[in-house]
Amino acid sequence: MLIRKGEVNIFITDESVGIYQNALKENQTPTNTMIDLEKQIVENGYIKDPEALYLQLKLLFKQNNILPKSVNMTIHDQNLLIREFVIEKEILQKKSIVAYIHDQEGKTIHFPFEKVNIAYYIKAEDEQTVSVVVVIVDENLLHDYHDVFDRLGIKYVSFNVAPRVLYSLYESEFEKTLDQLMIVSLYSNMITINVLENGIPVFGMIEECEGSSKQYYEVVENYIERIANYYRYNLKKGTGNISNAIIYNFNKLLSNHTLKNKIKPELKDFELDVHQSQNNLSDSDDSYTSSVMTFAACINKKVDQTHLFNFEIDRVKRINRYANYLLVLAFTIFSMVAVVYIPYITYSEDINIQKNINNILQNQLETLREDLPIIPPTLIMESQYSDAYDFLIGQVDGPSMYIESLLSQLSGSLEVERYSLNASDQELKIVISATSEAEFYEYLIVIYEAYGITDGMEDSRWMTAQPTRKFISSLMMEVTITYA
Repeated sequence: MLIRKGEVNIFITDESVGIYQNALKENQTPTNTMIDLEKQIVENGYIKDPEALYLQLKLLFKQNNILPKSVNMTIHDQNLLIREFVIEKEILQKKSIVAYIHDQEGKTIHFPFEKVNIAYYIKAEDEQTVSVVVVIVDENLLHDYHDVFDRLGIKYVSFNVAPRVLYSLYESEFEKTLDQLMIVSLYSNMITINVLENGIPVFGMIEECEGSSKQYYEVVENYIERIANYYRYNLKKGTGNISNAIIYNFNKLLSNHTLKNKIKPELKDFELDVHQSQNNLSDSDDSYTSSVMTFAACINKKVDQTHLFNFEIDRVKRINRYANYLLVLAFTIFSMVAVVYIPYITYSEDINIQKNINNILQNQLETLREDLPIIPPTLIMESQYSDAYDFLIGQVDGPSMYIESLLSQLSGSLEVERYSLNASDQELKIVISATSEAEFYEYLIVIYEAYGITDGMEDSRWMTAQPTRKFISSLMMEVTITYA
């Protein structure tokens, strides 16, 4: 892991942001400071107001004259999931360790995040199996912090885990190297307990805790014993035991002296230490948490490079991001042209063409109106004569009804072959055919009796004279009928 000159170690909680930067020159002192965060900027380690966090970090860097190009961020215990897996080497010939962990979702492990980022360390292996310690974090959380750091102009971002950096601080200040160590971190409203083997976290637990100081002490004692037993009998199957524990007190309401007096006597089977910095990290209790974490992260990165957990995330390079923005802008412009401008131009041309056609038609209409002769107005008497004529014409029966009357009298084998009308002479001529002459004569008598005018004019009698006949052939006759 590369340590960059001027790198800033940072730790962010829901209440504050702390930074630690090694001295850039021999005659300078390290930068170790913090700034309080208002509520709802960060909640449970997640950024809720990126703009506010960006402004706070910008102010913090400006106040301390820091222009960081790289950041080493320690991820809070509450955002970590730590598990140990023993994997068959035969399985790893077909898939990677990360792929195997993803396959275990819903079986041996349940991810509390939608999208996970996995860092792992191979703790031990033999001919058949591999023992892997896996640390899992929400990838969206990492991206959110990375986005804020990008806005601050920070080019390089690395991530560490809180149990690992606290162990480095313990190892550095107490000058001890232990096979098993339990690290207990006491926060204002939660307790985190991590078990480490040779500095590698193999188990982690988080428990919310609110109440009186007495209840807090009892909860801490209870969980230390329970986790020690769980580790001994469940994880190690009786082959391992935790005898050393260290408490990091980040709870401002509890004093280290009281913790030693209250808890240490109750845990007789443990060599229990309560951390008290030997480096004068902070003069204020308010900044103790951030100071310890950021200083520990600095030590962890200096002393031990091989056991460092770092989460790698795929980030789009800034130039690629700008290129994507340009592509999106170009696509937007093209879409606007294709969807709005081109149809607008097309419709405008259609409107102009239609306006020209309307003008041409209007001109033609005016020309025709000018060429039309002036029709003199109709006199009242002429109008009355016209109305009377139309009325009388409407009262006259049309010849078509006479044809229908003649056709209705056909019977037997009689058929009308054709007919003609002479309106000027008021004559109807029909050509009929039959199979015998008797039917012809019968038909003439029937139609005259039905429609011939005898005593007076009636609506049903319109035939003014007897029908005349002329044989065209022996079986076809032409009949001429005059009507009124």
